[in-house]
Amino acid sequence: MRIIFAIFLFFTTVGCYAQESEQLTLHTATGDLKGTLVLPANDTTFPLVFIQPGSGPTDRNGNNPFGVRANSYRMIADSLALRGIATMLIDKRGIAASAPAGTDESELRFTNYVDDLVDWVLLLQKDKRIAAVSLAGHSEGSLVAMLTARKVKVQSYISISGPGENIAKTIVGQVTAQDEDLGAALDSIFTRVRTGKPISEIPSGLGSILRPSVLPYMRSWMQQEPCDIIKKLKIPILIIQGSTDLQVDTKQGHNLNNCAKNSQLRTIAGMNHILKEAPAERSANLATYNDPNLPIPTMLIAALATFIKDPCSCLQK
Repeated sequence: MRIIFAIFLFFTTVGCYAQESEQLTLHTATGDLKGTLVLPANDTTFPLVFIQPGSGPTDRNGNNPFGVRANSYRMIADSLALRGIATMLIDKRGIAASAPAGTDESELRFTNYVDDLVDWVLLLQKDKRIAAVSLAGHSEGSLVAMLTARKVKVQSYISISGPGENIAKTIVGQVTAQDEDLGAALDSIFTRVRTGKPISEIPSGLGSILRPSVLPYMRSWMQQEPCDIIKKLKIPILIIQGSTDLQVDTKQGHNLNNCAKNSQLRTIAGMNHILKEAPAERSANLATYNDPNLPIPTMLIAALATFIKDPCSCLQK
């Protein structure tokens, strides 16, 4: 059994508004998972949205030690609190404050993150202050939240910069955009990974993607087809993509939208993969990854708030 409890409560002030944050702990068989519940002040009931972090060591606030200091998730949560919406921010197992709950990398599977999010949702739904729960996932987290939405009853689902194709194709596309030969080599290797065949040689530059300990996780991730999963969701769906996203381009959002039912697609002009305003030029775009002071696009906050408060405004297809 997993138990959740608040360790302490503190207040932050933004302008003339006060926001409340509760630090929460979810006990698991392998260790504690940590998260922050950002609440609108002075409201006794409110809708809640989870934000499932993106890939790698991305923490609950949207930062990771490999050059991303965007603070995007926390900025979204603070903005939504001012609009009467609570946000649950979580550190994935093995990451940041949830590091002690991490198992050996070779034992981690994609569905472990789904199981954890299911448990967070079930326990937060016991909070009588929460009127409804929505699931949002960013990047890799889009697929985690999508799978979770099939396992627990929630009000709506939101994909933010989520791939609309098998992750192997997405990663190959990212590598190919920088080096065509390396992309072709990775495509061939991923075919072997998917079928469980051994890899005889790893080309220079692909070691981090193909290290032996991460291959079981990659294989489990490749088994998930976003289009097949999203088409089975019967709840309202919002799909958000940024026009200057260098990692997951806008066609991915169209792919998801074409597969989904009860969905709406919003393209945020000038938003990149870390959910900040950024130009399309690559070096200037990537420079934003390490600047936590850059603002979140107001269109993103408006789209999220409107949908979370009234998801049934989603047009029937």
